[in-house]
Amino acid sequence: MGAGVQRDHEPGRTLAQTLVADRRRRNRRNHAAGSGGRGAFQIVAGTSIMRPPLSSGWISGVVTGLTPDEMGLPREDSFWTGAEAGATDGATNMPKSNQSGAKMPMLKRLTILTGACVSAAMVGCNVAEPPPFDPRAMQQLERQRAGEVESRPKRPLPTTLESPFLIDEKRQTTGPATAPTTGPALESDVTVRMPLQEIIQRAVVNNLDVKVAGYAPAIEETRVTEAEARFDPTFFSNLQYQKTDREQGLFATGNARQVQSQTGVRQLLNSGGQIELRNQLSWVEPVGGGGFFTPSDQFWENEVVLEVTQPLLRDFGNEINRARITINRNNQRISLLDFRRQLEETATDIERTYWQLVAAERAVRINERLLDETYRTADILFKRRGQDVTRVQLSQANASIEQRRATLIRAKARVRDLSDQLKRLMNDPEMPVSSGVLILPANAPLEEPVHFDLQDQINTALENRFELGQQQLRIDSASVAAKVGKNNLLPQLNLIGSLGIQGLDQDFGEAVEDQLNYRNQNYTIGIQFEIPIGNRAARAIYQRALLQRQQAIEQYRNLIEQIALDVKTALREVDTTWEEMVATRQARFAAEDSLLAIEQREAGGEALTPTFVQLKLDTQERLAQARTAEVEAVSNYNIAIARLEQAKGTLLRYNNIVMEEEKLPIGYRGK
Repeated sequence: MGAGVQRDHEPGRTLAQTLVADRRRRNRRNHAAGSGGRGAFQIVAGTSIMRPPLSSGWISGVVTGLTPDEMGLPREDSFWTGAEAGATDGATNMPKSNQSGAKMPMLKRLTILTGACVSAAMVGCNVAEPPPFDPRAMQQLERQRAGEVESRPKRPLPTTLESPFLIDEKRQTTGPATAPTTGPALESDVTVRMPLQEIIQRAVVNNLDVKVAGYAPAIEETRVTEAEARFDPTFFSNLQYQKTDREQGLFATGNARQVQSQTGVRQLLNSGGQIELRNQLSWVEPVGGGGFFTPSDQFWENEVVLEVTQPLLRDFGNEINRARITINRNNQRISLLDFRRQLEETATDIERTYWQLVAAERAVRINERLLDETYRTADILFKRRGQDVTRVQLSQANASIEQRRATLIRAKARVRDLSDQLKRLMNDPEMPVSSGVLILPANAPLEEPVHFDLQDQINTALENRFELGQQQLRIDSASVAAKVGKNNLLPQLNLIGSLGIQGLDQDFGEAVEDQLNYRNQNYTIGIQFEIPIGNRAARAIYQRALLQRQQAIEQYRNLIEQIALDVKTALREVDTTWEEMVATRQARFAAEDSLLAIEQREAGGEALTPTFVQLKLDTQERLAQARTAEVEAVSNYNIAIARLEQAKGTLLRYNNIVMEEEKLPIGYRGK
């Protein structure tokens, strides 16, 4: 697997400035067309298992639920059984000879020859070893960065009210001496402001969920290679020593020592047949006598044999025998779309977390402003104590301060939580989750209306949702299984044939020369027929394959309905959040006007009664709540747009993430 990232930015601008400007222009200009863009970078999905994927089927296993036997796929071992047992023993009727050979040198010669052939064949068995798994090394970065973060001491739990705005007759003070703490300020951390596009880019390259999903296409590609390897030639070599020692009759051939060697190549054919070419070499030395026809001298037999087996009905044809390859290739493309699904989910999570972080940071500023306003109100009350302000009004102010201080503490914690979530989604080694870096947003959210047409959005979704592509390949795989099942209804009728050329002599060289003279030729031709009575198993498999294909088609129809629902719901959410933005802004205007009216009454000299003070404090809080609701509505509006792009299957294009898949091979069956 491999992945590349490319980004272009305008000359004279920093990369971050270009990304922000591009985003704003596209948000305003391209949303109406139902598409957008954010920067430009590309993911190239490869298939090499030896290169770890940075970011990279359409069915898992046989989607029809059929095993290879049930589908009628030809088994690797179903064409040739006993091909290595072809040593002849007709040499026992050879004429006698007075030569007594050195059998051990001959045995050594055969052993060396066979060993050399095996060694040559083993060259393709070498596989590079993967690096060792070191969990401690993987943990080292998080351990190191966590050690760089200083822990903050916790304040002791108070036992009484601690506030600078208390009436204490023993304390002759005219104002607050200290201000209560609200926890560490956001600015106290190492802060990095990042645009959304940069976070998405880092996540595409480094996100571990994406990396894990990126291995699946490479794994499925090995299954394609495994299925294609059924048709690779196979080298074989056998060496056997045999000693026969048994009682003899009148016409027995006698006892003997025998060395047999077979070396050859066999291969399955796309048509369903098998071809085998082998050389059989035998050395025989008779031992003892006792029969009239017992030879007494050693001899050599050398024979070259060509054998062919070809099905004529069942298991005949390229399409039937390559069905497993077609299905595995569909699986590999399904895994690519599963990888795309993970990319979309990661991008959606980043969008949601980013805009929630925008709202959370603004909520901190709102609550800080609210707390400052409450401090000012309490300070005014404290300065007028003994006039028209009593302990009741100061207690009201103190209660509001502590409540709003707690709210601010929680708001700051949420910013840090969302920052850590973004670091987790990025998995950037420069900013691990355990580091003290605080990520803050650099982009402003979109606050302009975007108009979408329902029919156009549904049409776009039906053209781009990956689930439909996956299901189409599942249907294709089910169709392949049905064709195999139909072929299995036919009887097994095989054409078999063989041709051999034999050489025989007491000397090895003479035996080879005898073979080259083509004096001893033999051949065989025949047919094999087989069919189960009733053929019920094949009929059941075919019927099941047809039903599962129809089931896959109905699932496709169901996906269409679900996609239409997803788009319609997402589009309604965009409209709803926009109307919510309008309503919350109006509510904020009303709350601001209400607080302004109260402040004008206060400036006009109205008495600061407990009722008036409580009214002012409540109005301040309602204004802060209105402002928070507005920023949350803006955040939800931007999240809704991203979810609409996801529902349409265009979220990657919306973020200019381009997946490139290897071109389909010529003759691909996918529809």
